[in-house]
Amino acid sequence: MHINKSYYILFLMFFCCFSALAQETENETETRTSFTLSTKPVKNLRLSFSPELRFDENFSLDKYFLEGKARYKVSKHLSFDAGYRFYANERDNKDTEYYSRYELGTKLERWIWRIESSLKVSYTNNSDDDEDGKFLRYRAKLKYDIKKCKFTPYLGAEAFHQLNESDLHKMRYFVGVDYKLRKKNFLCFNYKFDYFMNEYKNKHILSIGYKLKF
Repeated sequence: MHINKSYYILFLMFFCCFSALAQETENETETRTSFTLSTKPVKNLRLSFSPELRFDENFSLDKYFLEGKARYKVSKHLSFDAGYRFYANERDNKDTEYYSRYELGTKLERWIWRIESSLKVSYTNNSDDDEDGKFLRYRAKLKYDIKKCKFTPYLGAEAFHQLNESDLHKMRYFVGVDYKLRKKNFLCFNYKFDYFMNEYKNKHILSIGYKLKF
């Protein structure tokens, strides 16, 4: 009897593990394209303006937005950011939804050899996946300035902490490269992987953009 109970318990444990692994994970794909215009009107202050289009896995327009940002560098390693985004969410057979988002953040950065390491903490009143949530975002990034090369690769990770629920909403891992076309003109490519902590859901994001600095 004792042996039979043991086999039953083992079977139940394996069944539970198999059921958990068998949960179907939803994988979404999104494509983004953007243009960023960046200028430095006075010392230590940089302003940028960026329109962006986002497409779903069927390459149908899903969202579009306009975003403005300001970054003020208070020292060699520390800067403060402020940004505002107005965006529209296209919906099938429904009226388009309009939202706005603001962002306040601070960034620490340091160069070691030809590698820039940075840590950014920011607050936003919503996110791409939750228009009603308030978030603290923690981003760590490494960028490698290759000597005499037009390619600048980077990688990093970002955590989205939802303040409403006091919970970690998702993790984002990203890798990308900026290609210098000519002085102050760049093509930007990156891939982001969003892993949702409380849902059986992942999102794959492919982005291409053009950046002009003056």
